[in-house]
Amino acid sequence: MAVRANFTNIERNEIRRKFAKLSGKNKVDAKAFRRLTVLHMRLKGFLNSDIADATGFSESYITELVGKFKKHGMDSIIIDRRTSNNRRMTLAQEAKFLEQFEEIAEEGLIITVENILRKFEEVTGETSSTSTIYDLLKRHGWRKVKPRPRHPGCATEEEMTSSKKLTNFTNKSYWKKIEGTGAIK
Repeated sequence: MAVRANFTNIERNEIRRKFAKLSGKNKVDAKAFRRLTVLHMRLKGFLNSDIADATGFSESYITELVGKFKKHGMDSIIIDRRTSNNRRMTLAQEAKFLEQFEEIAEEGLIITVENILRKFEEVTGETSSTSTIYDLLKRHGWRKVKPRPRHPGCATEEEMTSSKKLTNFTNKSYWKKIEGTGAIK
């Protein structure tokens, strides 16, 4: 059986203080409060299975949270270090950055994501992937231009029909029907 992590008196007091402080607030990060609830329930002596039922976290994540708290302290539980918006420029800076490519596009030159990516990496000083550029273009209303349905040098329908009239069609076939060869009848 695994050894259960015990909290020191300082850790117990810190959990109780933080839980009491965040319980009374209306505006609190819900995920951070759930993570703190895990510690508080563990402090009260609940098992991981009971805590998992109450909070919706898996039992292994509960063990991970307790270990993270013991190793890194309360900030590792309260502060969520994940960020979903990892932009390197503001929206205004992005719009200004894309203006140079608008001018190129209006001249009729082809713009590729790789070209934009190289320029983007020069400006930001960090490496990025093409998905970053696709997201940037989507945010600013750019669209992927589709190829034409027909080649511009292709003949028109009228030219094709007039060409067909000039062709001499006959009923002669280059294939001869073989009859009476004794094959399957």
